[in-house]
Amino acid sequence: MKQVHVVTIFMHHKGKICLVRRSSEVRTHKGRWSGISGYLEGDPQEHFMVELQEETSLTPYEYTLVRHAQPIDIPDDTNDQIWCVHPFLCDVHDPSLIRLDWENTELEWIEPGEMRNKDTVPGLLEVYEKVSRLPLEKEVECFKMQISADRDSGAHQIAIASLNFLKKICEITNAATSKTLIEDIEFVCKELSAVRPSMAIISTTLGLLFRDISSASSLDIKPALKRIPVIIEQHSQEMDLSPKLAVRHLRGIIQEGSAVLVHSYSSCVNAAFRILKEKGCSVVVTESRPGLEGRRTAMTALEMGLKVSLITDALAAYALQVVDMVLLGVDSIEQDGSVINKAGSMQIALAANAEGVKVYCLGELRKICIHEQAVQLEEHETEEVWQDAPDGILVRNVYFDRTAPRYITGIILEKDIVEPYQIRKIARSLGAFSRDVSHGGPLLL
Repeated sequence: MKQVHVVTIFMHHKGKICLVRRSSEVRTHKGRWSGISGYLEGDPQEHFMVELQEETSLTPYEYTLVRHAQPIDIPDDTNDQIWCVHPFLCDVHDPSLIRLDWENTELEWIEPGEMRNKDTVPGLLEVYEKVSRLPLEKEVECFKMQISADRDSGAHQIAIASLNFLKKICEITNAATSKTLIEDIEFVCKELSAVRPSMAIISTTLGLLFRDISSASSLDIKPALKRIPVIIEQHSQEMDLSPKLAVRHLRGIIQEGSAVLVHSYSSCVNAAFRILKEKGCSVVVTESRPGLEGRRTAMTALEMGLKVSLITDALAAYALQVVDMVLLGVDSIEQDGSVINKAGSMQIALAANAEGVKVYCLGELRKICIHEQAVQLEEHETEEVWQDAPDGILVRNVYFDRTAPRYITGIILEKDIVEPYQIRKIARSLGAFSRDVSHGGPLLL
């Protein structure tokens, strides 16, 4: 089949798309519905404006180019050729200004989904979807499913993965303006922030990131696409540094040869093993049911050269009779100083309090909740607890719990070890931090 290059422009206004009916005077697909289309002459970025003005009388001052996508091949068996369509999406400021020429006889504003019910030119809906926000929405849904099902990564790792995903979005975007790009990124940040509600680091990180990239809305699209990934990378680098900065404070609170109890899996706690090794410490690790993440933690500690014991979660209170400190990871820090972490943390803190054992939570500033509302505790598939539970038994698989501030000796952050009551002040000041990327100043550290 012969390949023929064309431009197709979809006019958009207040959520609706304008289709036009092709006249009897055009060469192909007479009487069928289409976008504004024409044979490509020269640069698609310039020719779409010519075509749009010829067929609708709209000048570039009367619409805004919102998106443009890579060309898509649409087979046309009727005409024995392949249309290589270069799609564009424009927001029309005032639809009453549209004046159709001889190529089209009428127009109709419809919801995008209504294209399925129209007698359109070949592949029209497919072309529209490619130049709409749908490709972004599909990517987001896929990534949301991925992080929702992730039982191996900690909150810090999932937040880093979210930043990497945003870099990918900048690479594949069909946004034609920085305003559209930033609106897309805002959409992504809101969607991802809601997926793992017990992990405040995701929403806090994405919230701080979005505030930083908002300044790029004044740039043209090409400079924005260069600047935004730089901002994302700076956030990633700061996050990589955060656990290293926090764990150095352990040197001042851990005695030589101490026995330290850790629970579940935490990338921040794992970063502390080097210091525990320096201090000649041993670690007691809970296996952390139902996912048994504690086994990974135990293996990491062993590889670091530490003396390691692995116990069941139920044995934690017994083990606290022979340990010197509890070191817990953190998924979220609420403004009252409560700590959200893997289920079982609360019981360990309660038992430690009864035994007079100090409890430290190893976190980072981004794990502090910027918003006042209580963190939602995630609950996952009951099959992880009991594969084929008999009818009549209610099985619960709550993944996280909340440890009250009174059972926490200190929360270890990048700059210092703080008491839980100090978190509210830190949370309020967190919103005042920002970065001027041109000066490369740090956001939080």
